[in-house]
Amino acid sequence: MGLFGFGRNSSRASDTKAMVNPEVDPPSTPARATDSVAPAATESVAPAETDSCVISVIIPVYNTMPYLTELLNSLEAQDMDKNRFEVIAVNDGSTDYSGEILDVYAKRNANFRVVHQANSGWPGKPRNVGVDVARGDYVFFCDGDDVLGREALRRMAEYAQRHDVDILIPKMVGLGGRKVMSGLYRATRLDTPLEVALRSLNPIKLIRRSLMLEQGIRFKEEPVRLEDGMAVTEAYMAAGRISILADYDYYQARSRSDGQNISIRLIEPLGYVGSLTEIARIVTEHVTDAERARQLVAALFIRKGLRFYEGKRFLDYDDEGRGQWMGAHAQLLDRFLPGDTTGLFDGVHRVRVAAIRAGRLDELVLLAEADVDNGRNPDLVTLDPSGSGVRIQVRSYATDRTARELVIEDRDSGQKTGVPLEAGGEDGLLHAELDGAAMAASLQRLGNVWLSYNTDATDLRRVAMDGETPATDSNKVRYYRTAHGFFSIDVRKAG
Repeated sequence: MGLFGFGRNSSRASDTKAMVNPEVDPPSTPARATDSVAPAATESVAPAETDSCVISVIIPVYNTMPYLTELLNSLEAQDMDKNRFEVIAVNDGSTDYSGEILDVYAKRNANFRVVHQANSGWPGKPRNVGVDVARGDYVFFCDGDDVLGREALRRMAEYAQRHDVDILIPKMVGLGGRKVMSGLYRATRLDTPLEVALRSLNPIKLIRRSLMLEQGIRFKEEPVRLEDGMAVTEAYMAAGRISILADYDYYQARSRSDGQNISIRLIEPLGYVGSLTEIARIVTEHVTDAERARQLVAALFIRKGLRFYEGKRFLDYDDEGRGQWMGAHAQLLDRFLPGDTTGLFDGVHRVRVAAIRAGRLDELVLLAEADVDNGRNPDLVTLDPSGSGVRIQVRSYATDRTARELVIEDRDSGQKTGVPLEAGGEDGLLHAELDGAAMAASLQRLGNVWLSYNTDATDLRRVAMDGETPATDSNKVRYYRTAHGFFSIDVRKAG
């Protein structure tokens, strides 16, 4: 989601150090629709009848053009009866022409409403304002730079009403290269346990409006990380039934091409961990089974805490930033997961948790450096002609897995052919013989060269070739470096 488009991780704060620690600051006063709000652009339009409106779609908007029109078009195109849903767009003082575009759509759609308000600086207040003026049985939060499937609202409403669902998590797919947790949407689940639901803390949910009103669930309005995750967690704790609906591509989440996604920026540790601490508190106070609460917090910490110690993400911080992560996380662990946590973490997660608690920053840095090596492509070290083709040496940097074989992939058909590997000596290099006749028989034109780290060739990493290693021709087969720096094979002259 866009940094300037009120996406799930969006922000307009130019200095992330201004983030508020929710453990320190008092909760914000709930905003009403009249607070700093100019008259809505569509006040004169008769709204849908209260008893017929099922879904209120709430969109916080700040400078989301040109993406906003695509979302609005997808809402106009919904196959749900227009009297059964409303669109409430809260323009949070946009400085581009987002506000004017919203007015245009509101004038031509009786079920679209626009609230123009002074800039609040964060998506929390626009979402709260939307809930305050909503009329639907359910509210559905979406972001101004995403897109809904044409059948999305109707399908969600039918499922939620038929099964008396309090919170519905719709299948989300990536748009523009956006990565989503596809594993969460493998199948529809009528009754989704907290262990699964808590994997998704973004606000893209269909939530029963009465649940939010009765429980007083509000989004924090000050610049604080995970403000949506805190509100969603509160809703999970109050819900009687949480469902995942995975039978349709309901929501397309965008990776913005203008580079404004917040994920590309460093996150200020203290404010973020403060928000994570608040989520852990909510879970601990609502889950009566103490051991289950510990398990939920541990799983949350793996997803939202330990990821900051992985590879380049951790190494991009200076020593002060790394120390802040470690110190803040150590306090969280001591508060919510005291005592022996051996059964809660395993593998590298257990090692990292132990290092955090013991204050071993050097060990955390070494683990992050190992992550970088493990994610590095294998290198072609030598390429030497032999009697029937070439003999190559390859270096694998992965320390967490073992290379099984070399794989040659036909670039046209995708057909893969395995080539045996021989383990090297003390240098740890891997050796392989590429027979020219075999290459010509298995490839139509061009082939990519990979290392496979499992027996069914699904864990593959492409072999890189540096610019200092010259291309080689042997028996009319060319072994060369692509423009992107990968080792490849050309058999077109061998045919």
